[in-house]
Amino acid sequence: MTARAYLNRPEVRAFLHRPRVTPIVLFAGLGVLTTFLRSLVISPVDTSTLPLLDAGHVLLRVLVAGLGFAAVLWAIRPGQRGRPEIVLLLLATLVFSVLVVWADRPAAVLMVTPIVARYWLTLRQTLGLFAALFVGSLLTYILIPPLPTFTSPDEWSGLLGLVVVTLTQGGFTYAAFEFMLQNEEKQEALRRAYRELHAYQALELQHAALEERAHLSRELHDTLGHQLTALRLEAQRVRKLQQRAGGTDPRITVSLDNVMARSGEALEQLQEVVSTLKAPQLDGTLYQALRDLAQTWPDPVTLTLEGEEPALPSSHKLALYRGLQEALTNAHKHAPDQPVAARLSHDRRELRLSVRNPRCPAHAGWTEHPRGGAGLAGLRSRLEALGGSLQVTQDEEVFELCLTLPFPAQA
Repeated sequence: MTARAYLNRPEVRAFLHRPRVTPIVLFAGLGVLTTFLRSLVISPVDTSTLPLLDAGHVLLRVLVAGLGFAAVLWAIRPGQRGRPEIVLLLLATLVFSVLVVWADRPAAVLMVTPIVARYWLTLRQTLGLFAALFVGSLLTYILIPPLPTFTSPDEWSGLLGLVVVTLTQGGFTYAAFEFMLQNEEKQEALRRAYRELHAYQALELQHAALEERAHLSRELHDTLGHQLTALRLEAQRVRKLQQRAGGTDPRITVSLDNVMARSGEALEQLQEVVSTLKAPQLDGTLYQALRDLAQTWPDPVTLTLEGEEPALPSSHKLALYRGLQEALTNAHKHAPDQPVAARLSHDRRELRLSVRNPRCPAHAGWTEHPRGGAGLAGLRSRLEALGGSLQVTQDEEVFELCLTLPFPAQA
């Protein structure tokens, strides 16, 4: 796997956008760089030599600094860590601390280790680790030969100077890191709140448009559609009565035929108008839109959303939303005030929306057409255009709609 492909992986991109990563990498890298530069001009073994003038020493220090920074990146990389890796990280931290203290740089421990540990620990825990590392580095420095006796003012002055320098460098470095970390977390919280507010606002507008269009569609289908159907049936009834009465006036027959033909054309045009009331693209959060629809529905709806919301294009989101909306509309029309159970599940291959409602006793004799009415026919066409399907199953007690959609290639 190439470096670009690895960086483009979703979990890696999400990791890189975490507010703690940037400050840790920046300040830990600066701590490693400071230690490296200091080691070029100070030798812990022979103070009369300058390591910067020896190519071998420079190469060795570059290698150690590179390995140290790589260890920092490895320590905070995404993914789970097993017990052996945790033990290895602790040993590496111990070796690093001893080496930098031995090289007369105890402050470097405080400039790297607590910052990296902040990735997992809270602020209070990290401050405790900072204090423990400070005391431990001083004790380690004192125990490195030649052992000081603290019988002369120079030794006490040197120890006091070391304490001041260590606390100043390490303390100010960690304080600056913590300030940047808190600022990054606040900015991330603001960005997240803005995204949620923007998505919620867009979803509210889309939801209002969906409700209005669905309301118009239902009103046209349930009022004007039923009236035209009743008019056509009444014309058929009048013609049958005329035939039974022996009426033979051709003008009446022609007029009745015209009424039936015009009413049939009006029904077809009405279905076209209903089908053209398409909702706008649903670009917001699908799960939240489904929850809002279920919570605001006049009948009791139990909605189950399995797993996390997958990444879907707006066409798939809208198809699922309209599927639940059409199923709830059918349930409200034919089984009002009855509880509805809806479940949305998905795996790596397809999404499945199942909506079940009990048959209302007042509509026990009602039988849905095998392919459904105009609403289900439009929904079936929408699903089939996306490679999905719609199944209607029913018995004497339960009516169920099952929608399936394959995952898009880009999801």
